[in-house]
Amino acid sequence: MGAWRSSGDASIMWSTTVDYIRKAAREVLGVSSGYSGGHKGNWWCNEVVQGKIKAKKVAYLKLVESTGEEEKGENNEMYKVTRNEAKLAVTEAKNAAFARLYEDLGPKAGRKSYSGWPRREREESLGFGSSKVH
Repeated sequence: MGAWRSSGDASIMWSTTVDYIRKAAREVLGVSSGYSGGHKGNWWCNEVVQGKIKAKKVAYLKLVESTGEEEKGENNEMYKVTRNEAKLAVTEAKNAAFARLYEDLGPKAGRKSYSGWPRREREESLGFGSSKVH
């Protein structure tokens, strides 16, 4: 390594070493542009959910833009209905997506594994050995 051959200050050697490591990392891993490519949190979202959310946004805009009391009341009721429909669609989409995910992971996904616990804790959690007879 060229950094250790240079005769000089230790900080210069470390700086040279860091430069070599960064150069090697760029060559092997590449350089990221800093953009992840979209939202990671809504992978479960589908067309039905998107439609319900758009309808909710339209209903909200109508509610905000309404001027009369009667019009506000009607738009408020419409917004409540569309908001609840959107919530229901999101819940159904998430449940379906996670069901598919757990199905793909296999039968043991989501179950607690008790094999890693120490024996005494495992027995006590199952009800064995927690009471002593005197």
